Amino acid sequence: MSPIRAPFSLRSRPFMVAIAPAVLLMVASLPAQAQSGGKQPPPKVPVIQIEPASASVYKEFTGRTEANRHVEVRAQVGGILESRDYVEGERVEKGDALFRIDERPYRASVNKAGADLASARATLAAAERDWRRNSSLFDRGVASEKQRDDARSALETAQAAVKVAEAQLESAQIDLDYTSVAAPIPGIAGRRAVDPGNLVGVGDRLVSIEEIDPIQVTLSYPVDDPFADRPALNPSTERKTPAEIANITGPEGETITGELDYRSASIDRGTNSIELRGVFDNPGDVLRPNRYLRVRLKVDEVSDAVIIPESAIGTGAEPNSTVVYVLDDEDKAEQRRVELGPMSDKGRIVESGLEPGERLIVDGLLKVRPGKPVDPQDPKDDRDRKDDNGA
Repeated sequence: MSPIRAPFSLRSRPFMVAIAPAVLLMVASLPAQAQSGGKQPPPKVPVIQIEPASASVYKEFTGRTEANRHVEVRAQVGGILESRDYVEGERVEKGDALFRIDERPYRASVNKAGADLASARATLAAAERDWRRNSSLFDRGVASEKQRDDARSALETAQAAVKVAEAQLESAQIDLDYTSVAAPIPGIAGRRAVDPGNLVGVGDRLVSIEEIDPIQVTLSYPVDDPFADRPALNPSTERKTPAEIANITGPEGETITGELDYRSASIDRGTNSIELRGVFDNPGDVLRPNRYLRVRLKVDEVSDAVIIPESAIGTGAEPNSTVVYVLDDEDKAEQRRVELGPMSDKGRIVESGLEPGERLIVDGLLKVRPGKPVDPQDPKDDRDRKDDNGA
């Protein structure tokens, strides 16, 4: 019978001795939390103490731009269109030449009316001489009363004829002036409606001009808006509401501002809303008609309100519920359901669920568990740490 061999011989000992230091090194390199049974330190989260504050409440409404003025330029006299003197789609100023209509027939009318006026004035001069002569003869008893009255009637007829001739000359001059079509307002000139060489008639449309600086913006709000009775949503020409365009800036990064100056007297039956209108500066023609945008305006002022940052707000387990996390005396997180109010210039207003003096977790909610402790940090220190890390 063969002898029983031990599972490890003395020859294997050097191998075991070589493994032992490596195992010890691996154990030493494990994190302290793994060596202590996997217990992790509380997560670090920024915490603030709630204090009542005053703030301005702002709201944004969807609006649509419209030209401040839209003018259709039409021919006021008929004739052959000789030229177009503007660049389509470019800005024109009031009085700039747009089109020219053949003026020759109208200049001839002006010349004829001028000649008729000269003739009427000559007739008037003769009538004035006859009147003076017959009036003098009548005073000396040489001329009859009928001769004097006839001279007076001829004078009055000549005076009326001069006025008629003057009016005809003025009318002819107006028609002549209308052959040069000028821009009635400043704005952007659109595409021509007729080409040079065509015959145009009185009233034919030639081009449209839209004034877009300033530009109008129309918006609406529901009749049940909580701020519907505030002065900001009831503007007039005497009491205008300052407003600004959100997320759109001028060519140099400036905020586009304006004023609401009109409120519709009636409610739109289709949308159950009330229309407002405002006039806004439009530097660099950034805004064009029929663009949808957001209009931001201050609707209210609040005082002694509980205001928290948006980053502190989470979604609750119940549908449409909102929660935040506050700390107890042992720095344990407590989930609290809150009712939110409007947005302000300092953060979200909380209507109920929080009280001044409580400590609130303002960021890092994914690391927080209800009933578990956290390591509260000053938000300023947390920001500094992120900046140092290149965040």
